[in-house]
Amino acid sequence: MGYLARGIEQVGGRRVVLALGGLYIVIAAGFPVTPAVGDRTINDVLMISLLVGASGLALSYGGYRLSPSDIRPDLYHVVAGWCVRAIEVMVGILLFISFITELNDPLANFLILPALASVAGLGMGYHDGQAQTRAVDAEEYSQQLERYETIVETVNDGIFVTNEDNRFILVNDAYTELVGYDREELVGSPASFVMAEEENAAALREEVERDLAEETFDSKMYETRLQTASGEIIEVEWTVAPLPESEDTTPDTVGVVRDVTERNERERQLERQNEQLDNFASLLAHELRNPVNIGQIYSQQLPRGEQPQAVEYVTEAFDRIEDLIEVLLLVARGREAVSECSTVQLADAARQAWDEADTSEATLDVTTDRTIDVDETYIRHLFRNLFENAVEHGGASVTVTVGDLSTGFYVADDGCGIEPDEQKTVFETGYTSSQSEGGMGLGLTFVQEMADVYGWECSVTESAAGGARFEFENVTETRRTTE
Repeated sequence: MGYLARGIEQVGGRRVVLALGGLYIVIAAGFPVTPAVGDRTINDVLMISLLVGASGLALSYGGYRLSPSDIRPDLYHVVAGWCVRAIEVMVGILLFISFITELNDPLANFLILPALASVAGLGMGYHDGQAQTRAVDAEEYSQQLERYETIVETVNDGIFVTNEDNRFILVNDAYTELVGYDREELVGSPASFVMAEEENAAALREEVERDLAEETFDSKMYETRLQTASGEIIEVEWTVAPLPESEDTTPDTVGVVRDVTERNERERQLERQNEQLDNFASLLAHELRNPVNIGQIYSQQLPRGEQPQAVEYVTEAFDRIEDLIEVLLLVARGREAVSECSTVQLADAARQAWDEADTSEATLDVTTDRTIDVDETYIRHLFRNLFENAVEHGGASVTVTVGDLSTGFYVADDGCGIEPDEQKTVFETGYTSSQSEGGMGLGLTFVQEMADVYGWECSVTESAAGGARFEFENVTETRRTTE
């Protein structure tokens, strides 16, 4: 780029063209009243003004039309450069002619011919600007296409594009690796080519087209089974979206595919394990209830006069085993194990659980008056777990408080608390800090499971005294009726 082009680009190509147009218009308007008119006739003066003024108007209009034209703004200097160079060439030609011969009217020639040449340069500049615009746009499109191709090939998920006939027109490397076919085998083949035989390709295509036709269509996940080149059946999930096309054509469809075979197998395995756990829990509960019921019946027939304390211990042991059976079913079955709820005073349930728990010299402070609908066995076991956990970790003389929250209740103690990095793991099944003492890590698992079953929000944090504070929110309170 020469000095002239850089100067024009710095000033602004559109400004230069408009400035040239304005200059010629001023010259055309002022020429008739200047001494340069000399002894020229009125017709000559009008002709000079008309040609120069018309050139100025053409340049002004051309500069004005640059903005709505299809020429890139960063290429306006190309148009202005052609105008200026055309003037330079014409002035050079006139100077050369005047050097070798005498011009009849030098002033008129130097006014009219460069002005007309600038208009010709404007036309050439428009054509050149449009050509360079197309070239730059094509280059940018090519670069953008390369970037998109790089992105498509870098993505780990399979990507494919199908046309209106539902045939592959593009697949990335990840997709070819997923199905085991070469790109040449896939491109041009129908999408049903890789679908498992039991899949209804036509029905699936109709569903996708119906979803894409909806104005409110949002990303939707589809699941199908594909058959790879080796004959293996894999399960995939995929999403689709229409590619932008002109209004008179059916848009191509792009899909993103992910292999979920292992994930689905893990889910099925988990379901089988849960079913086995449910069956085991049901069997265990059934087998335990019979001897427990027999023990409860015969414990009532024991002579209380001789050893009343022993009889009481036996009776409480059988009652607690029965409660533990219910707790076991809740952990194994979740919501399905919940029977009809009853109205429970939290304060009464907490005090009863405190009497049942091994709380030694600890102190209970109950400040709640909340009444909720819940299974009484479950809420007592929840409190008992939290109380025994507080005594175990906080010491025999710990103080435990049960109080109200705006939408629930809390259980807090003044013991040593729970480390922040363990506050999210204490509810996990098997977590225990008392494994050497026989802890199984099910106590807080039950607490979390019960909260989930009833839709409560359960969390643990630090109490005001530095101990542990278990909070239960979003607890539905029993409506009080007034007579």
